Amino acid sequence: MHRRAIAGLSILAGVAALTTTLAPAAAADTSNTTAPSAAVIERATGTDNLLPADANTTANGAQVTLPARGDEPIKATKGDTTVALTLPATGAKEQSSTSGTDVFAGSDSSVSAAAQATTDGGFRALFTLGDANAPRQQSFTLSLPAGATVRQTAEGGLVVFNDAGTIIGGLETPWAKDANGKAVPTSYTVEGNTITQTVTPDSDTAFPVVADPKWTWGIISGTVYFNKKETAHVASNAGFVAVLFAAAPPPFDAYGILNAANISRVAWNADSDHKCVEVKVPTFLPYEYSGGYCK
Repeated sequence: MHRRAIAGLSILAGVAALTTTLAPAAAADTSNTTAPSAAVIERATGTDNLLPADANTTANGAQVTLPARGDEPIKATKGDTTVALTLPATGAKEQSSTSGTDVFAGSDSSVSAAAQATTDGGFRALFTLGDANAPRQQSFTLSLPAGATVRQTAEGGLVVFNDAGTIIGGLETPWAKDANGKAVPTSYTVEGNTITQTVTPDSDTAFPVVADPKWTWGIISGTVYFNKKETAHVASNAGFVAVLFAAAPPPFDAYGILNAANISRVAWNADSDHKCVEVKVPTFLPYEYSGGYCK
């Protein structure tokens, strides 16, 4: 598998501009203009899977460190692997709920950011758009172990591989909700070590809107893409495929190993057809595809 640092990553259809853009006035401005509270955020996320917002929390074999200031990263360590995500925030902590949500001022007066540690050993890095004039794009800095690479799933999440080619974890499919609990279209783009989440409200959107990059260890459901060079490598090495997905939790690790030969076979066909292979996770069913990341 071709490995490269996240700094060299190019995701699918390209990268949107990372500069802040203001939303169209057509969106319904039904909210206040002050920073939303932890209660607003927890209404969107729920509190069942939250850990207390201590400086350091441990769950599912991982330690999560929440930031004391908005410009500090959320860190999660599992074994010898540490990942970190820095919020689009500034200043000292403004609120801390008893359920486990820390709130910080955002980079714009109509935006707030928040951090939550979760019971699966992961974390949420949230932001809230307070009104219709809030910037639609918010950027996070992602720090990964040396040699780690990132792929985007068809569902919009991000899967992270370590330098040995096994899955560390990733960011789940992005979501955003308005004040009425209605889903708001949202997506990630990646440039270097910057993850930008874009939220696209419409005239019926009720503010505030809460959005959430969520880090999870292990398998991220979706579709993992391979480019042409990687497809050729997969086609010639079923053993590599078995190792690639061995980090999946049971019973999905067995699925990956059992499907290794089939994945290599489909990759061989894709390579012969001048196409690429994609693998559905966690079923590990392979398919041919073209366009996008297939270069």
